[in-house]
Amino acid sequence: MDEHLIGDGLWQRVLEALRREPYMHLSNPDRLRRFVSACFVVLRRNCTWAELGCFVPSAEAAKRRFRRWAKKGVWDRLLQHSQPVAGPDVLHIDSTAIKCHRTATGARGGAEEAIGRSRGGLTTKVHHAVDSLGFVRRLLTSPGQHADCRHAAALTQGLKPVAVVADKAYDTDTLRDHWRAQGISTCVPPKCNRLVQHAYNEALYRTRHMVENSFCRLKDHRRLSLRLDKTETSFRAFACFAAALMNLKLKLKLCP
Repeated sequence: MDEHLIGDGLWQRVLEALRREPYMHLSNPDRLRRFVSACFVVLRRNCTWAELGCFVPSAEAAKRRFRRWAKKGVWDRLLQHSQPVAGPDVLHIDSTAIKCHRTATGARGGAEEAIGRSRGGLTTKVHHAVDSLGFVRRLLTSPGQHADCRHAAALTQGLKPVAVVADKAYDTDTLRDHWRAQGISTCVPPKCNRLVQHAYNEALYRTRHMVENSFCRLKDHRRLSLRLDKTETSFRAFACFAAALMNLKLKLKLCP
């Protein structure tokens, strides 16, 4: 089995992003690449950490290191470092529900861990804010029964786009007023039961497939097509890692 499943070009982009991390030990890049490749195998193939003996000297040590990075926010900042420097012009926001395996329940402490019960059973929602080029600009997780509109303000906070494109789930007066106050135009089709039918740009709304495409690429990683992680910290770390790789691959495609 190839010890470096992450290609050379993509690895150089990952290494550049990790160099921006404080207190990151980069004295042995090959050893670091083995660890990141092991995390990628777990993410892509949804295997157990115990099956990584051919990648790293100790699979248990790799698991503990991944958890340390998750708790310190390294994977979250890797997603931030993978984004373009320029701010987004248009943001496409949406969420997707991910089924939770029975082993994902029962975390220590009895916390919610972003697992909710809805008509589909136990699920977790992943919220994305994607720009017009396809870069993931913001990623959030929530219990499956939460309404999409509850997390819309957090998805756009600090990004200051020109316009926000979303589906009818985000058609609330509170959100429209919030974005209007920030000078952000909304492209959200109104619900059929509205007394006042707000106009929206239909041509711009047809570009909303960008966020749907992002979810398709995200769920190509089997660890995110079915949740097995007990804690929200680990699940979110895998989601941020996958989104960061998606961004870096897109950078390689646009600017080889």
